[in-house]
Amino acid sequence: MKKLFHGSCHCGAIRFEADIDLAEGIRKCNCSFCLKLGYKKSFAAHDALRVTSGKQTMRDYQAKPSSWPAGDINHYMCPECGTHPFSRGHLDFMGGDFWAVNVACLDDVSEEELAAAPIIYEDGKRDRQLEAPVITSYL
Repeated sequence: MKKLFHGSCHCGAIRFEADIDLAEGIRKCNCSFCLKLGYKKSFAAHDALRVTSGKQTMRDYQAKPSSWPAGDINHYMCPECGTHPFSRGHLDFMGGDFWAVNVACLDDVSEEELAAAPIIYEDGKRDRQLEAPVITSYL
């Protein structure tokens, strides 16, 4: 069941709210972006996330075409503290537009809610997001 969560970057300059169903899982991916940042995400529909403050200060990072299809994912970050609270993307196999919310940026999620969420592994390194990599223990 979807629940309204509030989140922010580390310094609080960017704040958002998102309707998320943690029972759908927290995803851990081995792509270069997620791996280097320790990004653990939960997906939300495109209309399920709202930036409530700091939109004008957000920076948008798009991976180079050699590491990800150009223009498919916008990774937003706070230029002040460097936190990446969410990414916006469009992928056909995901049903079109979506948000990937960094669950570490959810301010009002409980430890129990995070612990109860199933972990889903993605082999983004090999562009197989719907499959787990052979080795997952480092994620």
